[in-house]
Amino acid sequence: MLYELILIFTLFQHEDDVRRLLVYVDPKLGTPLEEMDYSSNCRIYDPEVPDDPYHNVWDKMDWFVLFHLTGWWAKGIVFRDYWMSFVLSITFEILEYSLEHQLPNFGECWWDHWILDAVICNGLGIWLGIKTLDILESKTYDWRDLWSIPGNRGKFQRVLSQFTPHSWTKFDWGYTEDVKRWLSVIGICSVIMIFELNTFYLKAVLWIPPPHIVNYSRACVMLFMGAVSMREQYEYMSNPHCKRFGQQSWVAVSILVTECMLVYKFGYETISKPFPTHVIAFWVVFVVIFLGWSFWNFTYKLPRRRRTASGREVSESFDEHEQSRSSQRSRSDKKRK
Repeated sequence: MLYELILIFTLFQHEDDVRRLLVYVDPKLGTPLEEMDYSSNCRIYDPEVPDDPYHNVWDKMDWFVLFHLTGWWAKGIVFRDYWMSFVLSITFEILEYSLEHQLPNFGECWWDHWILDAVICNGLGIWLGIKTLDILESKTYDWRDLWSIPGNRGKFQRVLSQFTPHSWTKFDWGYTEDVKRWLSVIGICSVIMIFELNTFYLKAVLWIPPPHIVNYSRACVMLFMGAVSMREQYEYMSNPHCKRFGQQSWVAVSILVTECMLVYKFGYETISKPFPTHVIAFWVVFVVIFLGWSFWNFTYKLPRRRRTASGREVSESFDEHEQSRSSQRSRSDKKRK
């Protein structure tokens, strides 16, 4: 709520005034950001620099790689699902391609997009997040007194266990079980992607450099708020007795709307830049394929699968009935004999 109040106050200020106010947070703020070009030289091996031919790769290996991996480890824990996490990862890389005409720092080399980001940072982070979930889900409890546990290692593990959840719920989103769940998951993914994009647009319009405590603080707020909101959304989708959104979900939606209004007010010149023709063509084809697959899945594939499953249940119940009748007949025959 405090973050939302800060956003509302910022919304009613002029962009120059907001930038001057940020100087009181850090005197280094309030100056235009230097536009970084990450796609000028995309050669993995650069023969023109014989002393360090792999300098393009080493230049990308900084603290941001660790932060990127840690961020997707946390997202994997929040989403609690392989497919959802990987879809969001790939979708964001495509969004970077689509929006690099508005934010130049979205322009990256192909291997930076798909190898360093999607496979190494995102993929490894998601895998570690899911493995962390497996540990939390299958952990055991030792109710003995700390000093009665033998060995320092056992005592250390017991202390660490105090900071882990008492219980853990595994998420099964059931994307294609019905139209409601499908649309709900799409809505959740869309909200997450807008939050991700707002990170880059806000720091661009407010002149906040990426390695700054303001960005890290916002990321921490989004992480903890997202964890609670995601749990509430899953409960709303899975529990038939839950008839309304949770409070934290409404706060998250309010923050999302306010951030979008800030980006629109302070960065209209940036977001109003027209999309290239190839980007429009790609998204038109994507939407057509997506809608076509959704229509086919929920009007043909899913009903047919349900009819097949119901037919098997009828057949199994008929077989059980016949078996019970045959057993009754055999028992009656034995009594007659």
